[in-house]
Amino acid sequence: MKKVLLIISLFFISLSQSQNIFRDYFNTYTTGAQLSGQGTWTNNSSNPGGLGNCTGAICTNAQVLPTAISYNQYGSSPNSIQISPDRDGCGTAFTASNATNFYVGMVLNISNAISTSPTDFFRVMSGNNNNVTFRITLQSFGGGFYVGISKASGSVFYFSQAISYNTNHLIIVKYTRAAGTTDDAVRLYVDPVLSLGEPATPDMATTNGTDALGSIDRMCFRQNATLGLPTGRVGLVSVSGSWTGLIFPTLANETFEKNNFVVSTSEINTGILNIKSNVALENAQLSIYDIQGRKMDTKTISLAENINAIVVNPIHNAGIYIVEITSENHQRFTQKVIVN
Repeated sequence: MKKVLLIISLFFISLSQSQNIFRDYFNTYTTGAQLSGQGTWTNNSSNPGGLGNCTGAICTNAQVLPTAISYNQYGSSPNSIQISPDRDGCGTAFTASNATNFYVGMVLNISNAISTSPTDFFRVMSGNNNNVTFRITLQSFGGGFYVGISKASGSVFYFSQAISYNTNHLIIVKYTRAAGTTDDAVRLYVDPVLSLGEPATPDMATTNGTDALGSIDRMCFRQNATLGLPTGRVGLVSVSGSWTGLIFPTLANETFEKNNFVVSTSEINTGILNIKSNVALENAQLSIYDIQGRKMDTKTISLAENINAIVVNPIHNAGIYIVEITSENHQRFTQKVIVN
C-alpha cells in the first residue's frame, strides 16, 4: 500500500511540475550587464509592457547581479536582478495561458520602498503591453514594507502585515478566472510555507477592477518612473498553472552548460534548424517561439554529438526567435536567435 501511495504521489508531483509555463534562475546570464537582451528579456521605455527594442530616452534597464537569492523549498540561484527607479522597464513574453488558475512566484529582497504614492513595480499583461491583468505594489511602513495587489487598473489592496527589508521573501500571486465579466479574483500569498501546500486563505484578495482581456502571455518589471518605485533585488521568477508547478528543481538538474549547444538558423527559411551538440540526447523536446511568446513549432528530437539538421516549420519572417531544448530529465537550454 505504501508503494502504491508513493507512486501516486510521484505521479501528481510530476504532473504539477509539468504545468510550469516559465521559470528563470538568471544563473546563466552575464552579471554586471543589463537584463535586456539576455534570455527572452527585452525592454522598451515607451511601452508599459517593457517588450520590444528600446525606443525611449534612457535605454538603461535592470542589471543582472552576482548576488544569491533563495527561499526554502522554492529554489535558489547565485544571481538576481536589480530593482531600481528611473530605469527602463524590462519584460518577457511566455506561453499564453487561458487556464482557470494562473500563478506567478518570485523572491524579493527589498532595501527601500516609498511610503507616499507608491506605484506598481511588476505587471502581468494579456495580449498586448497595455492590457494589464494584475500588478504588485510595495509601500514602506515603519521598519519594513507592505505588499499590495491590484487587478487591471483597480485599487491596490495591501497585506496588513509589514515584512522586513533586506530579507528574502517569497511572493505568489494567483489569478482565477470566473464566469462573469468583472469577477476574476487576484490572490496574494506572502512567505507561504510550501510544504503545507496552497493556503486555504490568501493574505489578501480582490475582485476589484476589470477582468483579463484574452490570454495571459507577458510580464514586466516596471522601473521607468522616478518616484514611487522600490529599490532592491528579485529572482527565481516562475509562472505556472499550479501552485507546486512554481517550485524550481535543483539547479544542477535544471540547466545545461552554456556551450552544450550551438544553434544556427541559416537554413531555417527552408525548414532546417542546425544544432551543433556536445551531448547525445534521446527524446528531447524542441520548441521555437517568436519574441511575443507564440509557439512556432514543437517536436520530440534526438541529437547526436555532432551537427544535427532538424526539420522544423520554415520561418520566413525576419526577427528574433527563442529556441528551447528540454531533455527527458528536465534539463533546459534556451537560446535567442536572429532570422534574417
